[in-house]
Amino acid sequence: MIQIPLEMGLGIWLLSGLFRKAAWLVAVISFGLFMGVTLQKGLTGAESCGCFGRFQDDPWVTFLAVDVSLFLGLLIFRPKGGKLLPPPWPSAKHFFGVAIPTFIFLGGTVAILIFNKPPDKTSRYEVVRPEEWTSKEPAHQGQTTSKSATEEWPMLKYIDIADSLRSNIAVVLFYHTDCPDCQDAIVRYDQAGRKMVANEGAIRIAFIEVPPYGPQQNSLIPSDTPCLKGKLDSSKEWYNITTPLVVLMVDGSVVKSWLDMAPEFDEILDTVFAAG
Repeated sequence: MIQIPLEMGLGIWLLSGLFRKAAWLVAVISFGLFMGVTLQKGLTGAESCGCFGRFQDDPWVTFLAVDVSLFLGLLIFRPKGGKLLPPPWPSAKHFFGVAIPTFIFLGGTVAILIFNKPPDKTSRYEVVRPEEWTSKEPAHQGQTTSKSATEEWPMLKYIDIADSLRSNIAVVLFYHTDCPDCQDAIVRYDQAGRKMVANEGAIRIAFIEVPPYGPQQNSLIPSDTPCLKGKLDSSKEWYNITTPLVVLMVDGSVVKSWLDMAPEFDEILDTVFAAG
């Protein structure tokens, strides 16, 4: 609701010709920020920069073909002379003829975004609420949730290795390729998985990648890991998945989850022993 009206307003401002040097400066700063975000996505191996909604766009293509090109174009074709905010000011007719319709248009856009919110869940996509996956009670950042292990976790049907997680004890780590906290957690959980190899079948650890997926060659998971590896299936598109998300299951049912954090493995073991 903030980003869309701001970008539309900047575009109208640039086209209007009002305060050309000030508009140019704001555009240069904006595209400098766009370049930084897209470059970060490219360096971390993200499959898409998310710049164009559902359209999957390679971050490096967007960075070079769009962000850098427009940024350099703005620098080359900058307005010559004049002050940042003149005098001379534009004529009142021109100013109000652009400003008033723009404010009405952007105000209407915000109202549409607020009051015509699309559903969070359809057969084609789902805006993920991790706390709804794992508990009937909402949880906040860094908060843990728990529930009695009486029913199968509904999200299992969307995981491609679900059959391997339906029995015994399973620790599932959901991760994004470009999530720094996930990278740290994967290292720690991989080490825990190697220590548990001798006690086969006691506790399974699974790494589940969530979209947007990174290139296979940049996978965060060691090729020789003893842990399970999987993905959310492609039956629908997934949005707003916060990672890391750790879920502890017994026989396919959630015992406890950790939202937006990955606890030390000893804490998970304590939870397993406490649950009996």
